[in-house]
Amino acid sequence: MLALSLIIFVGILYIATTLITTSSIQVNVDAAYRAVQDIKESADFIYVHGHPSRIQTNIRIPSNVENITLNNKLIRLRVSVGSMYTDIYAIARGNITSNLGICSSGICREGNYLFVFTSTDPATGYDVNITVV
Repeated sequence: MLALSLIIFVGILYIATTLITTSSIQVNVDAAYRAVQDIKESADFIYVHGHPSRIQTNIRIPSNVENITLNNKLIRLRVSVGSMYTDIYAIARGNITSNLGICSSGICREGNYLFVFTSTDPATGYDVNITVV
């Protein structure tokens, strides 16, 4: 009887641990999705309003982001999910150039960042410049 109780307890403990791990991964993926959408919406806003528009947006980068790509029209966050990766991306309306110091030497730092979106001179070939303060 004791062995059966222990087996049931271990099973419940395993399921609870798996659910907690899965939910924390899903929360980080959702935060990365929101970050990509916020960057896209701000870049599109600058593109639509044209030169010399400028806005600032506070964006949270979650802990499991491995790489951030912001160039041409692509906005992509590579997120680690367990032992694998998934890409969360969006396509902006205008060409983007960026200089982010979030992922230096291959390590992305979690946190809230103030992104500055500015319209660039159309002669440069880019529409939106994104920097982090």
